[in-house]
Amino acid sequence: MNQQMLLDLLQLTFCDGIGPLTFQNLLKHFSSATEILKAPASALHQIPRIGHKTIQAIHGSQTIRTKMQGQLKLCQSHNIEIVPFTSQRYPAPLKHIPAPPPIIFCQGNLELLQFEWPTQTTIAIVGTRQATQYGLRLAHTLTRDLTVDTWRTVSGLARGIDRVVHQTTLDHHGTTIAVLGSGILRIYPSEHQGLAQTIRQHGLLISEVLPSDSPHSRLFPRRNRIISGLSAGVIVVEAAIRSGALITARHAMEQNREVMAVPGMVDVPVAVGCNKLIKDGAQLVEDATDVYTALEHTLACAPNSLSEPVALPPLSDLEQQIYKLIPGEPTFIDLLPIGPQHTLPQLLATITSLELKNLIRRPTGNSVQRIR
Repeated sequence: MNQQMLLDLLQLTFCDGIGPLTFQNLLKHFSSATEILKAPASALHQIPRIGHKTIQAIHGSQTIRTKMQGQLKLCQSHNIEIVPFTSQRYPAPLKHIPAPPPIIFCQGNLELLQFEWPTQTTIAIVGTRQATQYGLRLAHTLTRDLTVDTWRTVSGLARGIDRVVHQTTLDHHGTTIAVLGSGILRIYPSEHQGLAQTIRQHGLLISEVLPSDSPHSRLFPRRNRIISGLSAGVIVVEAAIRSGALITARHAMEQNREVMAVPGMVDVPVAVGCNKLIKDGAQLVEDATDVYTALEHTLACAPNSLSEPVALPPLSDLEQQIYKLIPGEPTFIDLLPIGPQHTLPQLLATITSLELKNLIRRPTGNSVQRIR
């Protein structure tokens, strides 16, 4: 992608009123950000759920062009890779989550963007910033044992549990991915600058916000969907009843990832969230063996596993067409790339037929996922 196209992509992604879902909706009808920015209002009005305010935002986004030019120069001078949703380098597991980031900024070992099941298994381990010694000890033990078994870890570079996960992985010569709630050049918390630098050398830093953006409270819940989206499952080690770790767990459920939790003492506030997750059906985890048990089905059904392919039952032409559009990760039905020849009633009826044939599932009412 040349510099002009990258600038167009940055301009569209970061103009007011264009979130991940709107970006996906636009991308279904136009081939590129350049084409979207040049489209007349009459063409944009034809797209469902694109209203007057959104069109104004797109046509007024030229005002941020200079800022985007500065951000592009920052990326080039600091070896930050801009990976668009449409790129072959964009992580496959992330591509199919609800509301995937239009762009991710990456710094470090870019080979870690390639996810190949089941040989490169990736696990997210998250938890509270105010961890107890018990929580820190369990996080260290789980991370060490999984790293030794060549799992790579994902966490959020926060204080407490996250820091232990990243540092333990590095200490045992593993690879770790840190997903930031700030720009890559604005590491938060500041005392993790050294850790972030080591991850740049031996792992990968990822952010969906501009490199120079400061941390903000609204960014951390958003980044948690990336942590879970990159992973086969999420392990929560200590979490209060209102915590970012539980937000990550909720994202994992929506993305059909396995949710696991380490039990804690009933009278400790940072154990309440984990104990509730277990009550609600999360896999109880005491050691790495429990992780393998929880993920046994996930790994067995991995897309690139060496098992023989399963023969499909007889399908009509329409069923075959719709089945090919449905990915292996949960995706909103209205984001499926259906053509104008298929009406919504046809689509819903076909999805129901495929579900009855045990070829797809409906993780939520408005999402769908291939299971064979």
